[in-house]
Amino acid sequence: MQSNRDELLDKVEAAASTCERDVHGCGRCVLSALLANFDLMDKECAEVALKGMLPLSGGIAQTRNTCAALLGGVMGIGMVAIPGKLEDAGMDGIRGSMKAGNEYYRKFERELGNTRCFDIRAVGLGRCFDTADADEYRKFVEAGAYDLCSKVCGKAARMAAEFMLDIQESQK
Repeated sequence: MQSNRDELLDKVEAAASTCERDVHGCGRCVLSALLANFDLMDKECAEVALKGMLPLSGGIAQTRNTCAALLGGVMGIGMVAIPGKLEDAGMDGIRGSMKAGNEYYRKFERELGNTRCFDIRAVGLGRCFDTADADEYRKFVEAGAYDLCSKVCGKAARMAAEFMLDIQESQK
């Protein structure tokens, strides 16, 4: 059973990392890897969720605030934390979902050193870039941004998947 878990975690991590490296949109890439590997919704609903995640990239619409990879993981955790309909969750379900999201946030912060896109980029690339500016974006790419961001996405997705698997196991 552990090998199946490890295989799934490896698959989620690789999918998120590859998506960020190839097509970009860190939050979308993390959530996409989680949706694909946890079969959480049909294709049409997944498409809507992924479109909604896209402007969160670059630390929420390129403002370099909260890392969208973190947000994609929180969203995936929320999707499994409350089985069934949201209206049936009650306060215990809501508190459980919030607790899992909080624990994931804290683990992300410990593992990556920060939750802000600005700080993650500054440490990983030597400085932060204003990717809303075309010249800065070019420098960002040249500095190795997509290598850094693909690793962040892979780690974020893997950590979220670990939480999601634990939640699913506790629901059995």
